[in-house]
Amino acid sequence: MSWLKETLLAVPRVALLIPKLAADERVPLRTKLALTGLGLYIASPWDLIPDFIPVLGQLDDAAAVLLFVDGVLNEVDDDILVEHWTGDLQTLRRLQRLARLVASFIPSRLRRFLFGRAVQAGRKHLREAKAVRS
Repeated sequence: MSWLKETLLAVPRVALLIPKLAADERVPLRTKLALTGLGLYIASPWDLIPDFIPVLGQLDDAAAVLLFVDGVLNEVDDDILVEHWTGDLQTLRRLQRLARLVASFIPSRLRRFLFGRAVQAGRKHLREAKAVRS
């Protein structure tokens, strides 16, 4: 039963991981920009494919989330992930394997496009935040 509980807590644990990674100076700026941009993209009403189109409308959001999970869980230095992960290490490892498997079905061109869009949105948000503080 503890495996089931840990699996159900994986999503909130990933959500807790995001701000910790964004605040960690060891995480590359490009990754932080992608984290910010992806968050903005998911929260935004604008999508690559409008949500009113059944199934396809949700696929772009799902692809973006899966790419984020794959990129963060499999590209950020493992020591940093383990340091900030609040759950069972086996759950993190299962998430890493699942994210890599699912992302492998997304064409590399689409992965690069979505990641690039997330980085661009993160840069724009960072510029706007600096302008507001000035």
